[in-house]
Amino acid sequence: MEIFPEHVRHLWNEWELRTLVLISLTWQVILIRHGSRRKHARGSFVSFLVWVTYLSADWLATVSLGTLANDQGDQCKQDSNHALQALWAPFLLLHLGGPDTITAYALEDNILWIRHLLGLLVQVSVAFYIYIRSWSTSALTFIAIPVFVSGIIKYAERTWVLRSASPEQLEESLLSAPAIQAPDLDRSYGNPELEYVHRGYYLFPVLRRLYANLSLRFAESQRTYKLMVKKEHVDDEEKQSNYAFKLVEVQLGFLYDLLYTKATTIYTLPGLIFRFISVLSTVSALASCVVFLNVHEHEYSGVDISITYCLFIGAILLELYALVSLLFSDWTLNWLVNKQSSLQNFICRALSRCQKRWSGELAQHNLLNFCIKKRVTRCLGNDFLFRIYFPMELYWQRTWEDVDTDLKQFIFILLKRNQREYGLKRFDYNFLKDLLSYKGDHALRFHGEIMWSVEVEFGHSILIWHIATDICYHSTKAAEYQKKKWEASKRISNYMLYLLLMHPFMLPKWINRITHIRNTFREAIRILQREQLSVKDAASASKLLIQMNTQSHRPLEQLRREKAGKSLLHEGCRLALQLQNIYSPCDIICDVWLEMLTYAASQCDWGAHAQQLRRGGEFLTHVCLLMAELGLSKQFDIGRKESSVESQDDGWGCLKSRFLSSYK
Repeated sequence: MEIFPEHVRHLWNEWELRTLVLISLTWQVILIRHGSRRKHARGSFVSFLVWVTYLSADWLATVSLGTLANDQGDQCKQDSNHALQALWAPFLLLHLGGPDTITAYALEDNILWIRHLLGLLVQVSVAFYIYIRSWSTSALTFIAIPVFVSGIIKYAERTWVLRSASPEQLEESLLSAPAIQAPDLDRSYGNPELEYVHRGYYLFPVLRRLYANLSLRFAESQRTYKLMVKKEHVDDEEKQSNYAFKLVEVQLGFLYDLLYTKATTIYTLPGLIFRFISVLSTVSALASCVVFLNVHEHEYSGVDISITYCLFIGAILLELYALVSLLFSDWTLNWLVNKQSSLQNFICRALSRCQKRWSGELAQHNLLNFCIKKRVTRCLGNDFLFRIYFPMELYWQRTWEDVDTDLKQFIFILLKRNQREYGLKRFDYNFLKDLLSYKGDHALRFHGEIMWSVEVEFGHSILIWHIATDICYHSTKAAEYQKKKWEASKRISNYMLYLLLMHPFMLPKWINRITHIRNTFREAIRILQREQLSVKDAASASKLLIQMNTQSHRPLEQLRREKAGKSLLHEGCRLALQLQNIYSPCDIICDVWLEMLTYAASQCDWGAHAQQLRRGGEFLTHVCLLMAELGLSKQFDIGRKESSVESQDDGWGCLKSRFLSSYK
């Protein structure tokens, strides 16, 4: 018994290959358009679209090649249309080569480059099989040759790029790389965008070594400091912080291109030569095909002719789009830095107006705002439903705030102060380790009564400080001069909670993390649900919590002795009460959160930082790189500082003594 009627099966056999090839082409258009948007887009739609198209693009091209090979091998189906369809095989190799804007979806794709190499060998063999089976005296046989050249170049290029971005190859290339050269610090640039890109490019080798987990020489920390701290802005912290974060932004843009795109190939002379050959081959094949089909149009199906033209035009348009993307990039701008031209000025203006190198946003999660949502309270009574619904609601209740100048300035001032203290200690490595271990305890050194709040596990500390910050924010009347600090504290608090909930791999491990978080949220929801008539917003919720905790006489020691999975809500409320008894709690809260942020940044592995680049980037990554390039990183080999500085022959040999003397 046949499930499908004969005419349905006939229609499927006739359109199966055509549909697969057209979808494959459509997927390439989507990938080249949206692949690079991951660099700066936070939206779930873009992430989902790229995820689906990337994972299915290779599958579509592979299935299309298999279907084409099967059709070519069927002796009963040999006709002129199959000769034309055989021309589609090299286009499928082009599709397997992928667009320039995305070669790897995740870092694991770079690690598995051997799998892509095997795919290259197999798929090229299948395409050649199709080509040999369709061999004839027709001109189509010879028209396919330049398209084959283009397809093999693109596919091999992708495999080479994945190999180059793999951790082993990246580390190997850095071991033989020359020492970092410093640009002219007194050079005047006509456009600030040009300065950011040029200096960011000089700093990029430092970031590459940080990512590869390689040590850097002590002299390099001094060079990066000189580049990050612009002497013209030494008295203007706002300009200085914006300048430093801009350099960080440029470098992370370069790292994204290195790990997830074909930048390592296309921005080189061999890459440009191969690209020229690829484009020339496709254009020449199109011209030949147009001439041939104009003469022999009646011998082939009109649908197949249209699909063939679509494949040619699509391939050329994809190359043109890639060329425009290449032209309007930081890589091209850096190449033009020493070439005063109208093109340089045009690209500078275009980049400053249009290009985004990252999302520029802080993801936010707020416990009180989450708990007062009515749809959250409906699942509270059923533990099974709550376990399912809780992570879904966390995902949907994310919000984003712009990273403003004030926040950058507070962070930069703290890092400059830490760097200054480090210099005064004559760059003692043990002092650096102590400096990087501060997670609020240094800010609380004169407030021993609340030191307990940062002596617990880091995730534990984040959660109770988040609760306390929210309560104090809504219950403390802030002076005008303190408003910026309050806003910065609240944004960092919400951001750190977001990392704790959504990206815990970027923070130090916390035992029983899920249990603590879930129970804390459930208790807060239960309390606020009982008083839902009086709780309208986060401010009224804060007031209610602080009143209830004031009436409670449970000592802190009792709370600590309770089982590990117990809610931390009462600890957060108790901390809020203690903070309210301190003069100017705003300053303490802000300092603690800044220390927590820098501590988290220094503890996070660079692999985790790099993974987030494809999701719009994390502010934590920017803070981590800024710390490293101000010299606040354990990867600088302080033990070799004497020999590494004195052995430099590029004019930096006496820099260390001058650098140290500036702190005396």
